[in-house]
Amino acid sequence: MISFDKCADLLSISEMKAAYFQRLVAPMDGMWDSGFTDPAPHWEIRLDGASAGYYAANDEGALLQFYVRPSFEQDARTLFDHVIAQDALTQIVVSTIDPSVLSLCLDLQKEVTVHTYLYELAAAVPAMHRDADGLDFRLVEKDELDRTIAFQQASLGGEHDLTAWLQGYSANLIERKELFVLCRNEDWIGLGERRVSDSQAGIADVGMMVIPSHRKNGWATYILRLLVVMTEEEGRRAICSATVENIASQKAIERAGFVSRHRIMNVAL
Repeated sequence: MISFDKCADLLSISEMKAAYFQRLVAPMDGMWDSGFTDPAPHWEIRLDGASAGYYAANDEGALLQFYVRPSFEQDARTLFDHVIAQDALTQIVVSTIDPSVLSLCLDLQKEVTVHTYLYELAAAVPAMHRDADGLDFRLVEKDELDRTIAFQQASLGGEHDLTAWLQGYSANLIERKELFVLCRNEDWIGLGERRVSDSQAGIADVGMMVIPSHRKNGWATYILRLLVVMTEEEGRRAICSATVENIASQKAIERAGFVSRHRIMNVAL
């Protein structure tokens, strides 16, 4: 008999969560982990009353994470099918770093599209820029939150007002001392973030954005290089990501010494 118990919090499945990350063949992108998967409802999977694994699915009908304990791997196909049917899921977000779940998805897929490139550092690239003299790369202060949000909104552009989301996201980064600004006096050129992973030891996600007026001058790559140096000095590995359509970020990331060996994909059922 297969049943599902909704998790009141992630602590109840922390052991399985840790085992899930140990199973991956490369680090998971921190934004997908803490920004999208962790806030989604999680369910413990039970087989004949025993804890067999867990899954996470959002309200849009997408499976975000699926894990089965090693002792129940022979039942993975059956459990996976029951999870899909339980929530009438129509989509799975899966990465090539999770080959066991990817294989299960491919058995059911109607369409597979690549959403995000995952990057790992492949070469040490020095943090240099011809116009770097006189610049400061410093932590963003708490009283600069409003300016930070305005800068991010202007950099991201688009039709949607992301102020509410950026408010919480950036405030958290500032509180954790993980958000930096590249500036010349009061002129802000770009932001860099270095998010130390809470779930993957020794890993930090790095990312950047540059205001449109300063783009195409190598500042995005320079910010990434600064973040890589900082991360390595702390004894951590830097990873980053870019969506498929963000060609400019991909180029900056690659110039900073990163290479993409893995993808996050959307699998339509």
